[in-house]
Amino acid sequence: MNNTERAKVDVARRMLKGKLPVEEVQQMTGLDMDFLKKLEEEVAPEVREAKILQGLDNTNLNIGEILYDNYATDEKADENY
Repeated sequence: MNNTERAKVDVARRMLKGKLPVEEVQQMTGLDMDFLKKLEEEVAPEVREAKILQGLDNTNLNIGEILYDNYATDEKADENY
């Protein structure tokens, strides 16, 4: 596979992750429909996972307080680490 074909596959993968129809991806990239169907099956778990995580934010996680280093600019505080 040369660089051009690799780039087409990369673009097709991104389009499929963006939930574009396979027919439209085939029309834009010129890749074989059978190959795109296999690629769509390969990308499907990532698309499902993205849908699950889409509306998630820190209030849904209920993780409590988050600790952070408030001495980020103080070098003396980091000497012992």
